[in-house]
Amino acid sequence: MIKFSELWLREWLSYNKDINSLSKKITMLGFEIEKIESITYKSNMKNLIEGKIINFNLYKKNSRIYQFKILTNDGQLLKIFSNINYFYKKMKIILATKNSFLYKKYIKIPKYFFLKKSEGFLCTPKIISLYTKYNIIINNNIFLNQYKNNNNFVNLYDNLLHINIPTNRIDCLSILGLTRDLSVINKNKFYIKYKDNLIQNSEKYKLNIYFEKNIKNILYEYNYCIIKDIDLTKQIPFFIKERLYHAGIKFISSNPLLNIRNYIILELGYPIQFYDLDKIQGNIYIKKYQKNKYSFFNLKNKKNSFLEKNKLLMIINNSKIISIPGIIQNKDFSIKLKTKNILIECLFLNPKYINLLLKNNCYISDIYNFHKNSLDPFIQKKVLIRSINLLQKIFSGKNSSIYTININNINYSRKIINISFKYIYKILGFYIKKNIILNILNLLGFTILNSTINNCIIQIPSWRYDINITEDIIEEIIRIYGYKNIPYQVNISLIKKNIIQKNNYISTYRKINIKKFKDILIYQGYHEVINYSFVNPKIQSIFYPNIECIKIKNPLTIKTSVMRNSLLYGLINNIIYNQKRQQQNLRFFECGLCFFKNSQNKIGISQKLMLSGIININSLDFYWNKKNQHIDFYNIKGNLEYILNIFYKNNNIKFYQQDKHTILHPYINSSIYINNIYIGYIGMLHPKLISYFNINYNTFFFELFCDRIMINNSFHLQKIINYPINRRDISFLIKENINFDSILLELKKLKIESLIKIRIIDIFQGNNIPKKYKNITLSLFIQDKYHTLNDIEINNTVNKCLLKLQNKFHIILRK
Repeated sequence: MIKFSELWLREWLSYNKDINSLSKKITMLGFEIEKIESITYKSNMKNLIEGKIINFNLYKKNSRIYQFKILTNDGQLLKIFSNINYFYKKMKIILATKNSFLYKKYIKIPKYFFLKKSEGFLCTPKIISLYTKYNIIINNNIFLNQYKNNNNFVNLYDNLLHINIPTNRIDCLSILGLTRDLSVINKNKFYIKYKDNLIQNSEKYKLNIYFEKNIKNILYEYNYCIIKDIDLTKQIPFFIKERLYHAGIKFISSNPLLNIRNYIILELGYPIQFYDLDKIQGNIYIKKYQKNKYSFFNLKNKKNSFLEKNKLLMIINNSKIISIPGIIQNKDFSIKLKTKNILIECLFLNPKYINLLLKNNCYISDIYNFHKNSLDPFIQKKVLIRSINLLQKIFSGKNSSIYTININNINYSRKIINISFKYIYKILGFYIKKNIILNILNLLGFTILNSTINNCIIQIPSWRYDINITEDIIEEIIRIYGYKNIPYQVNISLIKKNIIQKNNYISTYRKINIKKFKDILIYQGYHEVINYSFVNPKIQSIFYPNIECIKIKNPLTIKTSVMRNSLLYGLINNIIYNQKRQQQNLRFFECGLCFFKNSQNKIGISQKLMLSGIININSLDFYWNKKNQHIDFYNIKGNLEYILNIFYKNNNIKFYQQDKHTILHPYINSSIYINNIYIGYIGMLHPKLISYFNINYNTFFFELFCDRIMINNSFHLQKIINYPINRRDISFLIKENINFDSILLELKKLKIESLIKIRIIDIFQGNNIPKKYKNITLSLFIQDKYHTLNDIEINNTVNKCLLKLQNKFHIILRK
C-alpha cells in the first residue's frame, strides 16, 4: 500500500473534480482506495498564541523540568512547565492553550506528564511545523503567521489517500508511476513534469571505474555523477519532510541524503545510492567476490563478513568494499553532515541476480527490493537529473556530467505483441471501435508499430513487466474502456458457449439434487462447511501420492500453493480445529469443486463437483440405557445408504471392499457402486493419518463424485396395501467367501412380486459350524397386493428361494 496526499497527486495529475470523484476514478482503474484520511491543518492552528518568557527556573521536584512565567500578547501571565532547555529571557515563543489540539494530544503521552500542572504547552519549532505546516524559524526568531489574513501562504486542507496497488503493478508504487497510469482519466498522454537537463553547467569531475567481464549477467548498466562543495547542514524543505511523513517513512536527521534518496524512490520509483567521495582513494573496481575474506561494518554498525560467495557482486576501492549492490553499504563510505563531496550512483541490475540472493538466504535491503521487481531501464538518466537538481537547490554544490557505462553494450528492446482485433472481440464478447482501442493503447504508453484492418503490432512500455500475452492487453483495454460500458447482451459464439456450459452445470447440479442431499445430512446431525480450494502440497501428496497436483503460479503462501483434488484436506482441518477447542461429536460435510490434470481438456485441467462427509465421534449416548455405544464403519455407511435409498428404490447400491484407497484403513473401506457405476468411496481413515494429524478417536470419511450420480427426481405415488405381511426366517450354511450382496442378487432374479423385502438377521462362524463355512439367517417378507396369502402360497415362495440358493451356492438348510 502507498500513501500520497491529494495535493501532491494533483500536482502531477490535472483533474478538477472533488476527491470523491477522483477516488471513484482511481478505483475503476483497478487501484483500491482503502481509506481517505482528512488532514485539516487549520483546526490545528486554533488556540495557539504568542507569548514572551518573563522568568524561568529549574523545577525543584524534577531537574529535567523548567518552570516558566510567560506573558501572552493579550496580557495574561501563565505558569508553564516544559522540558525545553534552550531559551532566554524576553524570548518570543508559541504557546498551545489547554483547549488546543496540541495540548490535548501531548498530555496523553507519559513523557509529557508535567502538562497536568501546566497552563499550556510550550511548542518547539519541530512540533509546530509537523502539525500546522508552518515553518516558524527565521533568523532565530519565532513567530506565528496570522493565517486568517494569509490563506494563500499555505494550503490548510488536504487529504491522505491510502491506495492498495496490485502485486503485479510494481510500476505504480511511486507518484510518477501512479499518475502516469491515471493520466488516461483526462485522455491526455502523460509527460514527466521535470526538465531533462541539469540546471547548472557541468564541471569536469570524473572517476576511473573498471569492470570485470564476468559480471555482464549481473550488472547491465552503471550511472554516476559527482557533486562537490555541497553543504549538508542546510535544512531540507518542509514539503519533502511532510511527504515522507505521510508515506510512513522515518526522517533521518544524521544523514540528510538518505531522506533525499527515500523521496526520489517515493516520487520516481527508482533507487539511488550516495557515497562520501573523499573516502574513495584511487580507482573503483566492480567485480565478483574473490577468494580472500572481506569484512566491514554496515550502516547499523554491525560487522558483516562474506566468504566463498562467488556469485556476489562487489564495488571495491583499495581492497575495501564500498558496497555490495542489493545487500549492504560500508559504513566507512557513508554520508555524514560534514561531508563536502559526494558520489551519486544509479544501477540497473539483473532481477535474476536479486532473486538468486534471496534463494541463498542473503539479506536484501528494502531499497534493492525494487531491482527484483524489475525497473524501467530507460529512466535512470532522468532519475539522476532530478536528484542532482534537487540536491543543488537544497544544498548547493557543483556537479559533474552524468556518466553512463553500458556493461555489455546492451540495446534494451521492448516486448512486441501482435494482436488480432477479431480475437479481442471474441474474448470480450462485444465490439469496440478500432480507433478507440488504438487510442486507449496510445494513452497507456503502448507504441503502435503497425496497424491493419485485422490486426496491429504494438510495443509494450518499458515499465510494464506485467504485460506478456494478448490477454494482458485485452485486460488493459477493458479496464480503460470502462466496465460500466460493457453491454448487457452478448452475441459472440464463445460467450454463448460459456453460457451453455454454465447452464449445463446448473442443470447437472439440480439433476443430482444436491440440496436434498444436504438437507438429509443436516437432518442426520452433520454441519455444512466451506473450505479454501488452495491446499498444502505436502499434505496433499500424503493423501494421494499417485495424483499429480495442479500448482498455482503465484501462490500467497507455500501452504496454499496447489489446487485440491479432494475435500478431505479441509474436512480434517475442521476436525482438528474443533478438537483443539474441546468440541466432541463432530459431523461435517462439504460440497465443492476439486481439480485434476486432464490432457484432453483444452486448458489441461478438469474440475469435478464432489460431496464429502466426515465423522469423529467416540460414542453415542442418546438414551440413558444405551451409553457408550461406539461409532463404527456401519454408522456412516448407514447414513449414506439412507440418502441413496431415497433416490434408488430398486436397491442398486453396492459396496465392495478394495485396498486401493491410500487414505483409508486397508480392511475398513468400501467402494460405492450404483448400477455398476463407481460413484465414490467410504471407510475409516488410515491409522497413519490419524496419528500424523494427532486426531482423537477413529474418524470415518466418505466422498462421492457428483457427476457420476444420475438421480431420477420423479416420484410415483403408490397405493397402500392393506393385506397382511408374512415373515419367514430361513437359516443355512454357505461358503464363507460368498457375501450377502450375491445372495440378494440371486433372489431378486426370481422376480417374485410377493417377496417385498429381504433382511439379513445373523451371520455366525464358530462352534458347530464346518470350516470355511458360515451360518446366515435371512428374514423373507411376503405380501400380495390383491388378497391374503395362505400357508401353501407362502411356503411355495420360500421353497423357490431355497431351491435357487441350493442350485447356485449349494447351501445346506439348517433345521
